[in-house]
Amino acid sequence: NTAAFRLWRLQKELLSKEEARLLEARALLEKKQLRHIFWVWRSRCLEMEQILALTTRIQRNLVSRCFSAWKETVEQKALYRCNVFRLRAISL
Repeated sequence: NTAAFRLWRLQKELLSKEEARLLEARALLEKKQLRHIFWVWRSRCLEMEQILALTTRIQRNLVSRCFSAWKETVEQKALYRCNVFRLRAISL
């Protein structure tokens, strides 16, 4: 009886240790998975920051080019008007 009880107790201890190792392995795996998920999320956030910065720079450049073209057009029209008035004054 005592030998059977010791055997049962030993098997129970081994089973408990095995279950503890399994729980520890599961916790480690979950930690690694969470770390990976966080890494992926962080990478995507960094990519979005870079894309936003690039998009903002492109938009600023486009707006700057549009205003430069508009300014040049206005200046040319003003110059043409000035020349037209001068030619009219000379022709009178």
